[in-house]
Amino acid sequence: MKRFSISSCLALSLLVAATAPAILCIHAPSALADAKAWEQLLKDAESAGRAKDYPQAEKLYQSAISECKASGLDDKFLAKTINDLAVLYGNEGRDDMAIDTLKQALAVKEKSVGESDPSLTATLGNLASIYRRSGNNEQAMACYKRAIAIIEAKSGPDSASLAPYLTGLSTVQTSSDPAEEEALLRRVVKILAPSDNHAAQIAAMNNLAVLLRKEGKNAEAETFYKQSMELTNAPDKSGRGVDSGHNKAAALTNLARTYRENSEFEKAQPLLQKAVDALVADKTSSTMDVITAIDNLAMLDRELGQYADAEVQYRKAIAVLKADRDAKPELMGARLSNLAISLQLQGKFDDAEKTFKEAMAIYVNAEGEDGVDVATCLTSLEDLYRGQGKYDQAEPVLLKAYEIRKKKLGADSPDVAATASDIALLYKEEGKTDNAETYFKSAVEIREKAPASPELATSLNNLARFYRDNGKYDLAEPLYKRALAMRIQTLGATDPGVAAVMRNYAILLRAMNQSQRAKELDKQARAIEDQ
Repeated sequence: MKRFSISSCLALSLLVAATAPAILCIHAPSALADAKAWEQLLKDAESAGRAKDYPQAEKLYQSAISECKASGLDDKFLAKTINDLAVLYGNEGRDDMAIDTLKQALAVKEKSVGESDPSLTATLGNLASIYRRSGNNEQAMACYKRAIAIIEAKSGPDSASLAPYLTGLSTVQTSSDPAEEEALLRRVVKILAPSDNHAAQIAAMNNLAVLLRKEGKNAEAETFYKQSMELTNAPDKSGRGVDSGHNKAAALTNLARTYRENSEFEKAQPLLQKAVDALVADKTSSTMDVITAIDNLAMLDRELGQYADAEVQYRKAIAVLKADRDAKPELMGARLSNLAISLQLQGKFDDAEKTFKEAMAIYVNAEGEDGVDVATCLTSLEDLYRGQGKYDQAEPVLLKAYEIRKKKLGADSPDVAATASDIALLYKEEGKTDNAETYFKSAVEIREKAPASPELATSLNNLARFYRDNGKYDLAEPLYKRALAMRIQTLGATDPGVAAVMRNYAILLRAMNQSQRAKELDKQARAIEDQ
């Protein structure tokens, strides 16, 4: 489960999306007269890093390290420089180099200030973040705990500076007991309550609410979401309110999700619109922040059947993307595909076809004729054709998607199995019985190579229905039995999917003149459906 950063709230969606704590650049000590050369090198390195000229930045940081050593500067200058070089490596994704370099920075600083000085905590936090990103939770936990112990010894157990380290620790808890994670996040909320840093308070409340909702404590989660949203309208005296639009949008989006999951769509919709407005008004918002918020609103519009409203939102997202010259082409392809679906749902088939083809042209240009996104776009186009009964156009498009996915993803990919099922259903609608059977069986064979799953149960159910509809009852019955047992195994005995297989199996039993067994299955299905 992802967390907000205590230092800033970043990208958002209907799922909370951000990491905590963020890697920290340590503020430079005041430059002395003999540190001017070092200070200039550091400034130039930071500038190159911001411009993503990583080779030049690394070269400058190395020069700054050499200058520190040659000039005999205090170790705090050297430690700061090594730390910032490690941050650069982390930004490049060179985690092994970042870890080794942070260890060097920590060793230099320990030599200078001892092993219990509060200035160590920033480097410990950086090291923990890299360990966590690398999947080394045990080492990350040790770093977080050491930083927490240092702060507690110096400032007490209620110091607000504990917040990012407690939050980080909550993300790497290896215990199966969620109570430990919850206790840490509640502690963060409590210690931040007296502060004026509303950005941090909002992040803490949202992090706790995410966990509470995961635990099924929806009422309490909603309370925290509401409190965090109220804080976005209160004056922030901490001087850290630069992310106010992001904080407000995140709080609104999370509360909207709670309402959406409870089918209270009329409450969710205005909140998502306010989230969009907050991000548009915040000049620090990235293109993807705004587009994600717009997509959330469009998704809800589609769920409500308000397809024209969804179209409006998707066109807004496209306009935002067009204004960003640095946006990746695939992002435009995805937005155009979303727009095409909304057009299709309104019955604007010609416009939908044209828009799908525009999206596919973008993907072809970016990935080549056999790109994975090209295949996805082809399946959407096939669905458009099939919905209009244009089987002669749908079939070659879907077969092409199938071949691309086999080539790119492997013959045993779940996506290949799903495409095989789509081809089988298309052939069945066309009346091409032999071809349909081949692909229904292929879908089952691919799914059987993986552990039991709801998807395999669906493939078994599809093949069973195909045999039932073609009078091959002896082949259909064992497949229905397998499908039913597998859905019970993977979804639970009371899942609606179990009832659906029971209903299909009952139809077969009646066709086989076994009406009593059919009645029993229908009764069991009804009991599930009436829950």
